[in-house]
Amino acid sequence: MGCVLDKSVEGKHLENETPTPSDLSPGEEPRLTEEEIKMLEDCWITLKGDIEKVGVITFIGLFETHPEVQDSFLPFRQLSKKDLELSAILKSHSLRVMGTVDKCIARASQPEKLRDLMSALGQRHISYSAQIEFIEMVGMQFVYAIEPHLKDSWSPELRESWLKLFRVMTYYMAKGMKSTPTKTS
Repeated sequence: MGCVLDKSVEGKHLENETPTPSDLSPGEEPRLTEEEIKMLEDCWITLKGDIEKVGVITFIGLFETHPEVQDSFLPFRQLSKKDLELSAILKSHSLRVMGTVDKCIARASQPEKLRDLMSALGQRHISYSAQIEFIEMVGMQFVYAIEPHLKDSWSPELRESWLKLFRVMTYYMAKGMKSTPTKTS
């Protein structure tokens, strides 16, 4: 089955929809089960053909529902939706994020490798002044972007598996951000 992506996710609101790493009990690391990993791998095969569209739709939806996130990206400040859709910089960033999703799925059965990947990414995001609260929003918006295009295979279990993957990713990114010493003047 192929994925034909459209823009039918506009206006979806994503506040307080899913637990974030900050909602977890102290020390509680989210973990994917073997069954969840298999579901994600199978679904990702379908989505990979439209990876750029998935990424762009994810970020445009995020920026529509949370304009403060768009303002946190210097190249995207004050851009209209039309300009965002045509932005080579947004497409490039979206592809990098989707590439990270791809790497995380490939490492999902090796939690230590997934942890190392995302912790390092969190450390790099410190230099961008990234806010973990904004990073936490990406998972839900990603789910909104893919759900309409996986009608035949979509299920509550698949939705939860994607959200859990993003919780795992964000959990380790946050740990990486917190482990990076802040620069003082």
